[in-house]
Amino acid sequence: MKLSTNADYAVRAVYELACHEPGAVVQTHAIAAAQGIPESYLTKVLQQLARADLVRTLRGNQGGVALVRAADEISVRDVYEAVEGPVKLRRCWQRATPCGDERCATHDFWSTIETLLAQELENVSFAALAADARKQGGKSVAPATSGR
Repeated sequence: MKLSTNADYAVRAVYELACHEPGAVVQTHAIAAAQGIPESYLTKVLQQLARADLVRTLRGNQGGVALVRAADEISVRDVYEAVEGPVKLRRCWQRATPCGDERCATHDFWSTIETLLAQELENVSFAALAADARKQGGKSVAPATSGR
């Protein structure tokens, strides 16, 4: 399994916002610099997150991006599914017509893994990720602006 660049950048962007005070507005270029994300790619990811109502964008000199909800109310699953759709590992979900009565021998195994992965992603909030980083001495370097 491989994490897509899109999902990786989305998680890193929301993590960066979670490292700031609630309601803080962070400029896109600052998020990109702090997380090593190409700004043009980040803009597209932020649009997807805004459509999913996870972030809000503000224009102008004091503009930037802010979380819509508190970081403890946003799970990694919320962000992953905003950019990638539901967690699906079974190949039958990728077909035009899912499995019929004849399931493959590994169908139930992949179904279980899918469920466990979705639950784990749901159980991790961005507040917890930011707190873990602070405990380990990591910190955000993107400055927040005063525009709320």
